[in-house]
Amino acid sequence: MYKVLVIGCGNIGAQYDIDNDEIQTHVKAWHLNDLTNVYVFDLNQNLVLEVANKYKCQVVDNISSETLSQFDIISVCTPTFTHFEILENVLASGVKVVICEKPVSNKVEEMILLKDIYKKSKSKILVNYIRRFQPDYFNLKNFVQDVLSAEKLTNISIRYQRGFINNCSHALDLLEFLVDKQINFDSIKTHNAVFDQFDNDETLSLMALWDHVNINILGLGNVLFSHFEIDLYFEKHKILIKNAGNLIEIYKTEDKSTILLPLIFQENISKKDSLKNYMVPVVDYAIKLMNNPELKDNFINSIDLNLKMLNYKNN
Repeated sequence: MYKVLVIGCGNIGAQYDIDNDEIQTHVKAWHLNDLTNVYVFDLNQNLVLEVANKYKCQVVDNISSETLSQFDIISVCTPTFTHFEILENVLASGVKVVICEKPVSNKVEEMILLKDIYKKSKSKILVNYIRRFQPDYFNLKNFVQDVLSAEKLTNISIRYQRGFINNCSHALDLLEFLVDKQINFDSIKTHNAVFDQFDNDETLSLMALWDHVNINILGLGNVLFSHFEIDLYFEKHKILIKNAGNLIEIYKTEDKSTILLPLIFQENISKKDSLKNYMVPVVDYAIKLMNNPELKDNFINSIDLNLKMLNYKNN
């Protein structure tokens, strides 16, 4: 049995699914895993006791280095500004596997320091860009790679809300995962920036090029609903990622056509409910990291992506 500590019992820590049957939080996902004993910590004593009673787990009184070193896996589900100090202590304590909510940090200097500390440690850190851990997205990655062997990726459209770093990073991380290549934008033109949700992270709209691929990112400022969509356009395929990624639609035109014909919906390979119980594959992957030294995490890639995004935002 693995000892797991969840630090932070707020939304993604324990609240999103506390009154429904979905598995959307760290505490519930770990609680339902047969290989783990779960402990929780939160500064809000009423909240942490409520969660502990709900899931029959134990409460930890502090997160000192001595306490942290007792755990095999730690989930960091606290606000972004707290991540640096917690991760610094977790890495110094020799914890084998960490799941950290994104973004890791909003400060360049903190990310550079964490990258250096991480490289000197033996820990593995998963940054919880949830879609890259889902089975349907592993399958979609294989499909995209097959398409790319025969066609060019020509255009990408992203529509998101609630902060460039906080939420557009999900889209850019997913693109890197599917295409299997790190993003480097050229010819960036910002055409709107709205501070509507976060004081230090505007909802940004921009246009750019990525290896001659046209990128259009629309930040939906001042909307009162959740929205996350990505469209990938190839020479003869179109992939739509809709409903926050829960729906994947694939379209294709005739291979041998010499004229412009309509796209045909590929129902047999399109997917629904791709994010159902989305925290289960995340914790399963963390356990695989415990047992397979060759398996990789995504910490350095996430840090590099966030550093680039901060550069795009600030320049």
